[in-house]
Amino acid sequence: MIKYLSIFIDESGDFGKYDRNAPFYMVTMLFHDQSQNIAEEITGLDEGLAARGFPKHCLHTGPLIRREDQYKYWDIDLRKNILNAFMAFASKINFRYRTFTVAKEKDGDPTKISNALAVSILGFLKENFSYFNSFDQIYIYYDNGQKQVSGVLAKLFSDSKVQFKQKVSPSFYKLFQLCDLITTFELINLKRQRGENSSSEKMFFGSMRKFTKNYYERISKKKF
Repeated sequence: MIKYLSIFIDESGDFGKYDRNAPFYMVTMLFHDQSQNIAEEITGLDEGLAARGFPKHCLHTGPLIRREDQYKYWDIDLRKNILNAFMAFASKINFRYRTFTVAKEKDGDPTKISNALAVSILGFLKENFSYFNSFDQIYIYYDNGQKQVSGVLAKLFSDSKVQFKQKVSPSFYKLFQLCDLITTFELINLKRQRGENSSSEKMFFGSMRKFTKNYYERISKKKF
């Protein structure tokens, strides 16, 4: 049987100069073995969101927590309902992920950040070569948000078995939205370790201890 692997990619931050409010550049890769059919779980998530009054909702975790953009007028209970629906979805499906982080205070220019990112990803791929090599075809889902990331991916995933999906939009894929959730959680956890969480994060989760216990620890079990 032909084996297919999907890799969804999300990022946080940019390749610009160091900013104390955004000291990291992060890339998350979510891996899903397509032999694990999740159609039923996706349908269940869509129906659950529709029942809560959010049909065809596309999750943007950061704005949801900060009460920005489309979430500007939604109270905390509504926003938690959406996030909890995605958490339940994540617990029901099989996937793995890895987040790669570059501290910009150490690698402050675009070339250094790009190189550090490439080294981290390449090291991870080499360590897990047998896993990735076990698939006949690998599909990469990335919306090309940063040209440097696209360049790194093109260099690292140059094998003929790898195909970059074209015109990728997070709204089309629940796993893409889940990847966004993971990146946001990994960033919040890094800030927690440094004692730098925002007031909106503390207010949404109640406390960072509750964030860790009720959210981060549940997601982090899926780490590659």
